[in-house]
Amino acid sequence: MKKVYFLLFILLLLTFPVAAQEKEWDINFFDDYDDNSFAWPLGAEAQGTTNISRVIKDSSYVWTVKTADPNVSWMGVNLNGPADAQRFRYSAEIRLPEFDPLSCAGLLLDNQGSSFYGYVICNDKTYSLFHAQNGSIETLIPYTPIKDYDSFSAFNITAEVNAGWVDLYYNNESLDTFNIPFGGGTFGLIAMPQTTESTEIAFGAFSFESSAAAPQTTFDAATVDPNTSDNMARMVKMLNMKERITSTGGNYITLPEKEISLAMMGYSAKDGFHIDKQNLILQSDIAWASGYDHPNYSSAGCGFYLRGLEENTYIEIFAAMDGTIYVNVNRSGTLVPLISLKYANWSIEGSGRLAVAADAQKITILWNDSILGTVTDATWMWSGDAGYLIHSGTNGDFGTRCVFSNGEGYLFCNTQ
Repeated sequence: MKKVYFLLFILLLLTFPVAAQEKEWDINFFDDYDDNSFAWPLGAEAQGTTNISRVIKDSSYVWTVKTADPNVSWMGVNLNGPADAQRFRYSAEIRLPEFDPLSCAGLLLDNQGSSFYGYVICNDKTYSLFHAQNGSIETLIPYTPIKDYDSFSAFNITAEVNAGWVDLYYNNESLDTFNIPFGGGTFGLIAMPQTTESTEIAFGAFSFESSAAAPQTTFDAATVDPNTSDNMARMVKMLNMKERITSTGGNYITLPEKEISLAMMGYSAKDGFHIDKQNLILQSDIAWASGYDHPNYSSAGCGFYLRGLEENTYIEIFAAMDGTIYVNVNRSGTLVPLISLKYANWSIEGSGRLAVAADAQKITILWNDSILGTVTDATWMWSGDAGYLIHSGTNGDFGTRCVFSNGEGYLFCNTQ
């Protein structure tokens, strides 16, 4: 089997153009489980309340996991990269149960025994990054939908480590990124059944690559404001990777804590930050409540406005109590809807983290750090003020209440 892979590789080198042969990645380790030359652990193993049986069959490393308390079952592989490498890349092919039982699997990153990171993809069509330390798990990237997940096929999962960042890929498409202080630990595989049922997870070809070349990316960490929080730096890098923003240079600001109530049904109120920008990122935790059990759900909510020229000219982005985020333009009092995005079920009381990134004609909306959608052809590209926004859906009691906290902003230098 490995001879076939080698012959195919030679044929590809002969048929690709010269530019494609200038390969910047070196394969340091590859195993397709055609045999067990690497001596992967086989047979039964107990990890606390979890029992794992591992076999190699049909060129796959198959784990059958049964646990009384669904948790992380993992295996490290001691793959230390060459000293001259600037980047590392770990990849594996994975096949999960098609729909049931609910399960996740992926890559073990920087395993140091009591501390490790995990990048996993789940068969509910989501991905996540977490940090496990001393028995507790911190979710770094929440479980986020993968739009093109195929329940009936194996997938490729890749983590590229570069200068403290890990870039996450699914079937070679960029998903996300996160800043991690790697400590030189080992890398490997993770299985995470989300059930007490016996679950079979199959791992295919596993590879480790390194590169001495500098990253070929438009992201330049040196241009990012050094005062930027880790959360906002990740947002800037991720949006730049996904081409939602074109520049990373800017100034970081924190937003004021604010509680705003409005008991005037059909009315809205704004609270400005006194800035004058076209291109920026705003994000804040928001909590909302209605003073009446049956408000006008679609016009009761909390959010931001930006590019505000005057009282009646601005763009608004708000999470309404009907479970929808609305993006509208008000121009001299005339309302122009741009997009509406479902984020949850209706609720008269709730919370979440709302973010908006505006770059010229692109306006991207995020909920709980996950991209919901992007307006790509917004023609309202002027500079103006930005701030908090509240829409009231009732006159009852306090009306609609919005509480804004942990707010951050990033003001780009490329405002036209």
